[in-house]
Amino acid sequence: MLGQLERKFSGEITEIIRKNIQQLSMEKLEYLGRAILSFSSLEDLSNCLE
Repeated sequence: MLGQLERKFSGEITEIIRKNIQQLSMEKLEYLGRAILSFSSLEDLSNCLE
């Protein structure tokens, strides 16, 4: 998951975002995996993690 996000956002994933993703439940990780395709910015990612 983190590798996909790093490729999509050219390695700009912050440590805070990494920690938030590592703490997600399996259900939320699955949702995030599907949602990645629709993200156009890191803000979209951050909003999804809230």
